[in-house]
Amino acid sequence: MNTSASPGARSLGPVAVVLVTADWAGPAKPAATILRELSRRWGEAVHAVLLQDADDALLDLLDVEVVPTWLRFVGRSDQVPGEASGLWVPDLRGATVSGEAVVLPGPWALTHRRSGALPKHVVAAEFGPSDG
Repeated sequence: MNTSASPGARSLGPVAVVLVTADWAGPAKPAATILRELSRRWGEAVHAVLLQDADDALLDLLDVEVVPTWLRFVGRSDQVPGEASGLWVPDLRGATVSGEAVVLPGPWALTHRRSGALPKHVVAAEFGPSDG
């Protein structure tokens, strides 16, 4: 388990949860269903992005070694060049839970990461909208 920051930390902007998965990974198949169910619960409070069968360059950029991998990003307007706080991406690209292509302009800062199959209540607690 890797954690970049406290998942309950107050958000500075919009929140996006990215699920990195692959068709060939049997244990990852239930994760997409969990993301769909939670996306309905979260509504507009969280952008849900499914990143399926990503190329190796993107997996390297996101430091993904295991699928499924759950990533929580926060939209930030205060990016400082060279800041050592972690991964920043200019935009998030993938699919919505209904399968439509989506691009979420950024910048986005990675705030939390977990790899492997997770129960729905863990994903909801760690990746969902904060109350703060």
